[in-house]
Amino acid sequence: MNATSALTVLLVIGGLFGTPSRSSAQSEDAVAKQFVGMWRLVSQPQRMADGSTKQDPKSAAYIIYTDTGHMCYVAMDPNRPKWNSAGSPTPQEALTGVAGFGAYCASVEIHAKEGFVIHRVEIAGTPNFVGQTWKRWFTFDGPNRVSLRVDGPSPPMVENTLIWERVQKR
Repeated sequence: MNATSALTVLLVIGGLFGTPSRSSAQSEDAVAKQFVGMWRLVSQPQRMADGSTKQDPKSAAYIIYTDTGHMCYVAMDPNRPKWNSAGSPTPQEALTGVAGFGAYCASVEIHAKEGFVIHRVEIAGTPNFVGQTWKRWFTFDGPNRVSLRVDGPSPPMVENTLIWERVQKR
């Protein structure tokens, strides 16, 4: 094989194997950019094993994705009872306050081709969550709406989907 033929073969092989990884990287970057921003929870339908559907009581929520590969989530039940004294809740008031609130921050890994995002929990209101890895299947519905379906919700729940809308500048 002469030098020209060898170069042609290398270019063909490079085209076959080099281009997809570059386009995959570009795809990963494009999807990662779609996530960046602050999102407000629109709804969180939870389908139960008996076929019924309910909404999570922690219906007031935000999620923020950064361009550094991190995210933070905070949610609360807007109907949780107010404390009689903001500075000194009773043990029961403190318990309802904690039970009606959730928060965590994580590093993020986007798997655009497969359609999921990984959250590696670094900080959490529930100490047992720190160090866990959570998978969320994503679907974008235009530039300002994304659904995140929780991978493997706990029974009796069979599907848990969080539907987010991008927060727009006022």
